[in-house]
Amino acid sequence: MRIGIDARFFNAGSAGLARYTQELVSHLAKLQTKHTFVAFLNAADKADWKWPNLEVRTTTTRWYTVREQLLFGRELERANLDLMHFTNFNFPLGYRSPFIISINDLTLLSYAGRSRLSGLKTRPMRLVMAQGAKRSLEILTYSDHQKRLIVENFGVAPEKVKVVYLAVDSQFKPLPASEASEFRLRHGLREPFIMYTGQWRQHKNLVRLIKAFKIVRGQSNAKLVLVGKIDPAFPVIQETIRSQGLSGDVILTDFVDDADLPRYYNAADVFAFPSLSEGFGLPPLEAMACGTTVASSSAPPMPEILGEAAAYFNPYSIDSIAETLLELLAKPGRRQRYRGLGFKQVQKYSWDRTAAETLASYEAALDRLPSTR
Repeated sequence: MRIGIDARFFNAGSAGLARYTQELVSHLAKLQTKHTFVAFLNAADKADWKWPNLEVRTTTTRWYTVREQLLFGRELERANLDLMHFTNFNFPLGYRSPFIISINDLTLLSYAGRSRLSGLKTRPMRLVMAQGAKRSLEILTYSDHQKRLIVENFGVAPEKVKVVYLAVDSQFKPLPASEASEFRLRHGLREPFIMYTGQWRQHKNLVRLIKAFKIVRGQSNAKLVLVGKIDPAFPVIQETIRSQGLSGDVILTDFVDDADLPRYYNAADVFAFPSLSEGFGLPPLEAMACGTTVASSSAPPMPEILGEAAAYFNPYSIDSIAETLLELLAKPGRRQRYRGLGFKQVQKYSWDRTAAETLASYEAALDRLPSTR
């Protein structure tokens, strides 16, 4: 059968959806299967494509656009597909051929984004998600927590929703202590430091993390390093740093190349993940794979994903965040215990398994079709 994969997010930065797309196509390409995979890729990304055994069709149709709704479905129809996999909720409503859809994260329905316009987008997003949930042959999602939300929000049968966990890329691993030390010196990170990486969004809860760090700083010489692109649409982050008197103690790295991210994880003493809502939450697993102790929000799905390998705090309580961070900084033995548990936890996830379970969903959907082309 000819199975289409929406790979337009392939080079969409270092966010989770880009990582998911890259790893999914990479590992599907390694599977022994009789099917033909047809990847729909942004024309500008063709030069970075590495898998000659996957058929590629380029497109100039961007996601979340009117053009996507009006034209992308026609492009798909011309590919003569037996099944299409939309790797995110944004599918063209006019598409009438068989498909499955990934509804990875319902966070945007509760935390719309950076502007009033973002808030106005919530209703159409919900509409598209609801139609995708209703019309797809199967729904893929990242966690049991997200599965429950999909069932509750869209009234679909639980057996229609398949949980397919993500995994950690092989570049995230412990580095020699000398390399981590050299990296710290090169970047002026001589004191112990707490690390965060991710986008600046309301649900990432960075304001509370910074305020909690104010308490931590009063009882230690630690720094807080926020790794990732500075987002001018969220001035509250820098305003909070200034208002808390932490301008010399909170380091903003701005954009960091993917190759440097494992070095930051390895150099950090503690990785903090204060999020109020996630689809899966890859960064704390990446930190664990590098041997770094994780302090995580107790909001779902983090306990589901991280198990007993993280120290949890109440993400709505500044005091709870601060107490957890201070305890980990003060107790090397406790950090070492979580380090061991973290290595074991990461081994539960595999991109090979992600690809195999995704292929199984493709085949289950194809088996339910009344006839083939």
